[in-house]
Amino acid sequence: MGYLEESTFWYFIGHQLWHQTTDTVGVLINALNIRAKALDLPVEWSFSQCIPWAVCCRSYVLFKKYDPLITKAVFNAFQRGMSVSMGPHDFFDHAFRRIVGNVAQQAFPGRTAMDSVADTFVLASMKYVLPNIEAEQLHTQVTETVITDKLIHEASVRACTLNAAFFEKSLNDYAERRPGWFRRYFTNADKWLFSKKH
Repeated sequence: MGYLEESTFWYFIGHQLWHQTTDTVGVLINALNIRAKALDLPVEWSFSQCIPWAVCCRSYVLFKKYDPLITKAVFNAFQRGMSVSMGPHDFFDHAFRRIVGNVAQQAFPGRTAMDSVADTFVLASMKYVLPNIEAEQLHTQVTETVITDKLIHEASVRACTLNAAFFEKSLNDYAERRPGWFRRYFTNADKWLFSKKH
């Protein structure tokens, strides 16, 4: 666990989360769109919107799992590394604050933290297929339906759920790739983080 204060570690984690998410969330996006059509909801979910939000939600879940180990230095490294791995500029910070806010103030009483993370994912990555004026009129009704529908919620929770072995595997992978201090500080991290052999 000695790497948690290294922003390059979290940068690596961000990339690993992105790869894992793109491998698993595509099927869920399709399920969300099928369900929206079945409920006659004027919304859709796209790969380009869902993947970044799912990665941010998964990073929150991972971060909270190790909450007792989080110091200010660890949080700063986490924020820096994840922000650089995500792009565009400030997206991760915006998304993470939104997730934290929604967990603190749930949509409905009795929702767990994971419910709120899933709610954030499904609503933030959703797009209306109507003009803005019509979408605004339907927004409250659509939001309530999306959050309370069992199938949509189950897909959203799965989109935000990490593989159980993810962190341990990533930690081991990083340890194997991590060079001495000189190379870490004076070379391009991408060259030693993402090469098959170094």
